[in-house]
Amino acid sequence: MPRAHERPSVLILNTDQQRFDTLAAAGNELMHTPSLDRLAARGVMLERFYVQNPVCMPSRCSMMSGRYPSRTGVLCNGIVMPEDIRCIQHMLGDAGYFTGVIGKLHFLPHAARDHRRAHPPYGFDQLLISDEPGCYRDAYREWVRQRDPSQLDAINCGLPPARSQWERMMGWQGTVSPPEPRRNTPRYFDADDDLTQASFVAERSCRFLEERAGQPFFLWAGFYSPHSPWIAPRSCVEHYDIAAMPLPNRTGDEPLHPEAEGLDDDDFRRIKAFYYGMVTDVDRAVGRVLETLAELGILEDTIVVFTSDHGEYLGDHGKFGKGMPGHDCIMRVPCIISWPGRVPEGARVVGLAEAVDLVPTLLDYAGVVREPELQGRSLRPVIQGAEPGRRSVYAESAMPWRQTAACLRTDEFFYSTSTAGNELLVDLAADPGEHHNVADRPEYSGALSDVRREALGRSLEAIQTGVRVAAY
Repeated sequence: MPRAHERPSVLILNTDQQRFDTLAAAGNELMHTPSLDRLAARGVMLERFYVQNPVCMPSRCSMMSGRYPSRTGVLCNGIVMPEDIRCIQHMLGDAGYFTGVIGKLHFLPHAARDHRRAHPPYGFDQLLISDEPGCYRDAYREWVRQRDPSQLDAINCGLPPARSQWERMMGWQGTVSPPEPRRNTPRYFDADDDLTQASFVAERSCRFLEERAGQPFFLWAGFYSPHSPWIAPRSCVEHYDIAAMPLPNRTGDEPLHPEAEGLDDDDFRRIKAFYYGMVTDVDRAVGRVLETLAELGILEDTIVVFTSDHGEYLGDHGKFGKGMPGHDCIMRVPCIISWPGRVPEGARVVGLAEAVDLVPTLLDYAGVVREPELQGRSLRPVIQGAEPGRRSVYAESAMPWRQTAACLRTDEFFYSTSTAGNELLVDLAADPGEHHNVADRPEYSGALSDVRREALGRSLEAIQTGVRVAAY
């Protein structure tokens, strides 16, 4: 049992591109996620937890720094996270924690760098970075090389499009040989099931826990799945009946985007089954890590968080991938917080919460002083039932080849706007699937004015440093 004066360790299990509705504990009876369901049963699930950007890098930088993307300066993929932005690992490291990252961090772009070179420390004491599964010479491939070098080609998922383009432009090959093109067609993982990127993260995380069990630690365990391409172990996909997979949330008047053109219902169902299988692969890996915590006798000493950086359209609204305008399937992600004896077990929080709130919450529970630059708020009073959730959740994005955009969600409405002057307003009570834009309807003029005002206030809040100036 932990002594009263000791601070808890902190373990964040982070996936990539995982929707909220991909856990059995979240109400999806088709999902096979026993490990995560057990974690939810002994912790609290934040049922409306929203990220601050709809793509990987800015969302991660925002979540880990407790600041909005406009304050980190990372509002889209491809921008290097500034090394002088303090994140949770800096704050806990200063409080005496040993800090580590294993797997996907994604503070650096995939393109325009050699993945064999040392990664900036970003305040971590130990780094084993693998931002993509199998296509770079990184910690994951080295792990597979040590276990079974004959399977190195089989783990290659293919290059991300931006990386492929960059290598062609530069006339340089810094990845595996030969580099495989990325294919978004669902397929089974070619190597042994225990050689997935999720297995790598689990095994090395377990070793980290064994080596650091005697002191407070912070570990960010970054899983690549269920990010596309949809490659999953056969043993994980077999939990799902492809023919029984529900079709995407799409109406007939929503056009198919190019990445979805030519697909029939069977294709959509197969993609969903493999996406679910990737979640099950993560669940199996998470189970190993949680078992290690229990075997080491430090489960009750450790705050465990499970969450993701953003969601996936998965055919909803005729799309795949992510991005603005920020529908629920993209911005809403799982968030489970467990600390036996300190956080209510089996609890559900239905109030709105933001990913920038995660760092202040963990610092609050750990007894570490909050830094003034943090823009989020501690969810501890919300989790304990003493306060309601937020009035609104806010996100922002700026893509170099598209317009700047922002979105806002309240209990009643979903609103999105851009510098092109486009506005989207959805009445969530009348249209929970978020299909119909009512911004031009006269009967919604008052509601539109209200959400505009709220969005303006939130955007002004986001650009602030977080330092409050005393009134004289």
